[in-house]
Amino acid sequence: MSNLLATVVLANTQRTIGIIVAIVLIVGFGIGVIVNMRKGRAEVGSELELAANRRPYMDDEELETKKLDRTLGLGLATLAVIGVTLPLYWLAEPGRQEDAVANFEEVFVSRGEDLYVNGAQCASCHGPEGVGGVANFTLTGDNGDFIASVSWKAPSLDDVLFRYTAEEVKSILIYGRAFSPMPAWGAEGGGPLTDQQLDNIVDYLFSIQLSAEEARAAVDEQIETVCAPDADGNCTTNDPASPGGSVRYETLGEAIFNLGLYDGFAGGSYSCGRCHTKGWSYGEPQVPGGGAMGPNLTGGSTLRQFPTAQSQIDFVTNYQPFGTAYGQFGLSEGAMPGFGANPNAIDPETARLSPDQVMLTQEQIAAVVEYERSL
Repeated sequence: MSNLLATVVLANTQRTIGIIVAIVLIVGFGIGVIVNMRKGRAEVGSELELAANRRPYMDDEELETKKLDRTLGLGLATLAVIGVTLPLYWLAEPGRQEDAVANFEEVFVSRGEDLYVNGAQCASCHGPEGVGGVANFTLTGDNGDFIASVSWKAPSLDDVLFRYTAEEVKSILIYGRAFSPMPAWGAEGGGPLTDQQLDNIVDYLFSIQLSAEEARAAVDEQIETVCAPDADGNCTTNDPASPGGSVRYETLGEAIFNLGLYDGFAGGSYSCGRCHTKGWSYGEPQVPGGGAMGPNLTGGSTLRQFPTAQSQIDFVTNYQPFGTAYGQFGLSEGAMPGFGANPNAIDPETARLSPDQVMLTQEQIAAVVEYERSL
């Protein structure tokens, strides 16, 4: 706060000095013009005697003393003014530029928030400040036939940049997500928003990301509520939001795999079932890990894809950019998020988030991998 106040005071002082100098120069210029105009009046009507080339001027003694001294003095004073004001200006220039950048960011975030709340109304599905929510969706068959209207869990966005890069989030905004309520918003995908507007929404999303402590506390509390694992990673309590409160997950890994299934915690953003279990997103889960938008994880497929548990843990931990090779003959399409390493905190030069802002801990990821390899 004190730094900001000092910057403001310095900026105001700099501006005040600049205004005073400008006024002095303008007034001086005006006085010079008026003086010269008044001198010219005496010559009117006496051109033969008072023309500039006939009028007696200063002799050499006066010209090279008083006149020369006044001219040199005026020039020296002007140089003194410039010598004082220019350093003052450049002294405050870095702060001015930083303030300008901060102002740009504030404007972009404000515009993104307006789009999130009012323009594109992202909040109607993803909740205020991206806490997660529900979207109405119509399930259709292969021929477009109506199947059912469902309430689809819309993932929280106050952690979306824990697991996706800004570019991936923008790509999702542009093209939407097929087979889900997420429509295309970018012009390239047939949506109504410009590239700049999408960037503003991403800027806003950066501004609402949870702190590492907030995210960790929320996940730990949720795990304790739906599983309360013992020292061996076995659940000791039922999920109270399940039908009749009767569902008890066997292990911590299974509980995390389904985190938010019944109570909609964070719109399912911390779970794996949201993508890998058909019907999970609208509360009618079918075969656990049987595949939906994400690949089938059952029948030993993960064992074939990843020869070791550690290679699968590494895959789940890190965001896999499009075209990245993984496991046995795997090639990433860029849709698999990173659950244990924040892709927006890796490069110190460009990082916008902290490395500890992650979805799950390594122990939690290991528990999930163990569960998936048992399917």
